[in-house]
Amino acid sequence: MKNTGFSIIEFIFAVVIASIIGFVITTFAKDILSLNSSAQSSMTAMLEGRKILSVMVTELRSTIPSALGSYPIESVATSTVVFFADVNSDDVADRVRYFLDPVTLSVKRGVILASGSPPAYTEQESFSTLITDISNGASTPLFDYYDGNYTGSSLPLSMPVNILDVRLVKITIKIERDPNRAPELTTLTSQAALRNLKDNI
Repeated sequence: MKNTGFSIIEFIFAVVIASIIGFVITTFAKDILSLNSSAQSSMTAMLEGRKILSVMVTELRSTIPSALGSYPIESVATSTVVFFADVNSDDVADRVRYFLDPVTLSVKRGVILASGSPPAYTEQESFSTLITDISNGASTPLFDYYDGNYTGSSLPLSMPVNILDVRLVKITIKIERDPNRAPELTTLTSQAALRNLKDNI
């Protein structure tokens, strides 16, 4: 009687082929899931960043003199800007500070509400974290400043900046959710012309 079953060699060969096919399919599925996760993370970072930039630009554009009558901008640096704006809609300028926290790698907002009569900035500063996973580094300032001659391609003002020269603030945020996965960085940029100070812009 003729034996029509698999030989040991044929069986082993079939198992090896099935294992290879299974490995390829599993690897492909993992790559697809990883790519999808990275794309979602990048999209989330972009949406969050754009939302925060919109808030920052809106407040910077509404810069006004302080409640004490001092200049609308208090101080500027590559990782921080301090200015006055009416952030709680009470018709009194509040002190606003945007800054990069190097410890938590986040952009934060500090606000001191004007209080008293005459108004003063003696209350404790309240903080909120706007966005995390910032990866600007020394080569990419969070803030660049331009004067009234800004043409769109001009170089930023050199540090230290004279606050009286500032007419436009450019904000650049680099977000890196996971440095071990691609895409590596999400870079977002926006700019705010200081409406109450602008001359040539």
